[in-house]
This record gives sequence, C-alpha cells and structure tokens, in this order.
Amino acid sequence: MTNAYSLWLKPTGSIYQELAKIIENLSDKCSAPIFEPHVTLIGGLTDSEDDIIKRILKLVNLIKPIKIKLTRIGYLNEYYRCLFLITEVTQSLMNANLKAREIFGHTHYTKFLPHLSLLYGNFDSKLKEEILKSLRDEFDIEFEARSIHLVFTGNKPKDWHEIKRFLLK
Repeated sequence: MTNAYSLWLKPTGSIYQELAKIIENLSDKCSAPIFEPHVTLIGGLTDSEDDIIKRILKLVNLIKPIKIKLTRIGYLNEYYRCLFLITEVTQSLMNANLKAREIFGHTHYTKFLPHLSLLYGNFDSKLKEEILKSLRDEFDIEFEARSIHLVFTGNKPKDWHEIKRFLLK
C-alpha cells in the first residue's frame, strides 16, 4: 500500500454533476476507473497526514478562492492524462501551485499542467479521437474552487478517498 496524497480543487453543484456523469459514462464505455472530477493542485505528497494538514493550514492562509476555466479536450499517452479538459492557465492558479510546491518542498517540479481528467487508462489514439468526436469540441465551463481537498491517492483510483476539506478565504 502506497501512502500518497494529493490536493485537489473540485467543482461543486451542477458542474460537478455534469463532469461526474461524463467521467462515469467514459469509464463505463472503456472499462476504466471512475474518479471524482478535480484539478490536482499538487500530488505525490508522502509525509504523514498530520504534517500534510499542518502545511495545508499554512497554504490556505496564502491563497484565495481560484477561478477555474475548462476550455477544450486534450489527450496524452499517459495513464492519468489519457483524456482531459484543458484548464486555462491563470495567475491565481499558477500562484497557488507555486505556493503549494514551496510549502511542501516540491520546488524541483518545473512544469504544472493544470487539467481535469475525464478518462484514465492506456488507450490508443484512435479510440481517443472517437471519444473526442462524441463529445463537444469546446467546453466553456467555469467554477470557483473555494476549498482545497486533501485526498488519499495511494494505490488504485478505486481506493482514493477524501480525508479533509479546507476552505479558502
């Protein structure tokens, strides 16, 4: 069992429901794992939960709620970025990631590619192109992330679960 945690920014309400339905439908169609809609602020945290929580409490005092805009679909040949919605890069989102990296000592990471995954797996480009055609090309979804969610992300997605939510002020 791998002890790993991530900090997520999650939509709420009808936007959460809409994105969760897309993820569920794609997961069913492709026999892939189901997971909650989220934008990972930082992942790969392996300290104790208590230490992570102390650091999150510092972080939430440094950042404000973050506007997230999802624009269009992209894909890569990576399991966790198989098919995703591209997140508009904003100063507040990049600043939040930078502060999180500083607080958690992850300053060696250089590239933050914010996104909201729709499908996990190792699928060929042909299938991804078919899925793209079945979905709309452009998305114009905006939400304000008003909290940071500490999520256990060790092992497989079916084992992932939220530990605690921290409100941004």
